[in-house]
Amino acid sequence: MSNIDFSIPRLQSFNGIFLIFFTDLIKRVRQNIYILAIPFFKKNLIQDYGTYIIIGAILFVVLQFVFSYLSYKKFKFSIQEDAFHLDQGVIKLSHVEIPFERIQNINLQQNFLQQILNVVGFEIETAGEGTAEIKIKALDKDFAQSLKDKLIKEKELRGDDELQILEDESALDSKLDEHSKRVEEPSLLFKLNFNTLLKVGISSNLFKGVGLLLAFLAYAYNFVRDFLTQIYDLNLEEDFKNRIPETLTFISILIIGVIFIGFFITVMTTVLKYYDLKITKNQENFEVEYGLFKKINKVIKKVKTQIFEIRTNPIKKLFKIKSIYVSQAASNQLSEKQKIGIVGVSKLNLDTLFRSLFNVDLSEQVYSVCRSQARLFFRYFYQSLAIIIILSLLAYAFYFNWVSGIGIFLLLLIFISLSILKVKKSSIGINPTFINVRNGSIETIHKLIEIHKLQSVKLRRNIFQQYNGHADLILETASGSLNIEYLKVEEARKILNYLIYKVESTHKDWI
Repeated sequence: MSNIDFSIPRLQSFNGIFLIFFTDLIKRVRQNIYILAIPFFKKNLIQDYGTYIIIGAILFVVLQFVFSYLSYKKFKFSIQEDAFHLDQGVIKLSHVEIPFERIQNINLQQNFLQQILNVVGFEIETAGEGTAEIKIKALDKDFAQSLKDKLIKEKELRGDDELQILEDESALDSKLDEHSKRVEEPSLLFKLNFNTLLKVGISSNLFKGVGLLLAFLAYAYNFVRDFLTQIYDLNLEEDFKNRIPETLTFISILIIGVIFIGFFITVMTTVLKYYDLKITKNQENFEVEYGLFKKINKVIKKVKTQIFEIRTNPIKKLFKIKSIYVSQAASNQLSEKQKIGIVGVSKLNLDTLFRSLFNVDLSEQVYSVCRSQARLFFRYFYQSLAIIIILSLLAYAFYFNWVSGIGIFLLLLIFISLSILKVKKSSIGINPTFINVRNGSIETIHKLIEIHKLQSVKLRRNIFQQYNGHADLILETASGSLNIEYLKVEEARKILNYLIYKVESTHKDWI
């Protein structure tokens, strides 16, 4: 595979025809779901026009296959001397050129359908784009890896300052030899075993699974209540009130069941998502691979890393594991899904990865800490109070009883507790090299940023903060902004001046 001539325009894998067809067909069905569902809500429509509906469905599928086949044939890519070239389009043709120096990341991924068809997806992320600029749906795995290696090699040859064109040809040959000697074989840095993966699932966000389950149970309860009320003329609320002990027992069992099933859902989704997670060090970069039904391959680039997040919670502390999320430079604020997640990391592996990315030891970092003030509680409390008021009005207007009243009161207590925890954990720590922004409630999050990678620093004060002497400090990076709320205004100004001085006096590049 290493002798492939990439200068010849190539198609995707032959199995890509079927992948493109199935994905396009699903997309068209989603776009026209309401139209396609009409026959199921019209009486006698299928009986009267069943033949035409079947013919129309067959014609729709055939036309979609023809369009997908033409899309496959028109999609051609190659590597020329100057850039990666891509031609695509059926009705509207387009030609894209990606210069090698603009390439930031090359990701391989494989969803369940791609695994069945034995192909992988190939994505190229570029400077100035928040998402992948090039997406190839179906390549043979070996070919995709060879294409990735070729693009990385071309980028390195053009981006290495030591490999610039020299007047003396022998000197260039010498530099090329030195460059080849520097090349190291990829080495496995960390692999997540199944026992640790289960610990990750157990220590993950339980509320996601519980929330999905509660939404389903609420819908099921309303459906059953309406059905029994209309068909059998029963009043479930009166029946519950007349059987208080049985009702309380039922509610207790239901709560335990919801927590248990929600816990199971959370564990299973985590196991499926991060199955067989491993990190491989390749030169100055790290390749992260994980997933069972959808296999993900992403690259953490040392120069592109902006924010290094360390997340933990009481259960993770018990299991002695942490989660890491890396935000890399992009043209806009990264969403949670765009961050590169590495879960189930031990202290040793955390220290190793941190040292490899930043050339310093994490354990040696000591910070001067400035904490958010207690008035921050009222900001969080008022936000929670607005939610409580809205829920109370909805309950009063549609369905208010003693159960909903107790539920709203308990929810208010939970919001108050979470607000107190958020205030206690909100702080910023600074040393000569790093900024450590700490926040969270049940989960504790440390966001580490190298000072020279800051894009801007500013203060923000609303009318209340101007009156009581507080300010928010906002840090802008190439992957998004961080907000440290309700610092004393004098402390915030000192931090602002110090950070501006450090950024302007450094000779390091932000990327």
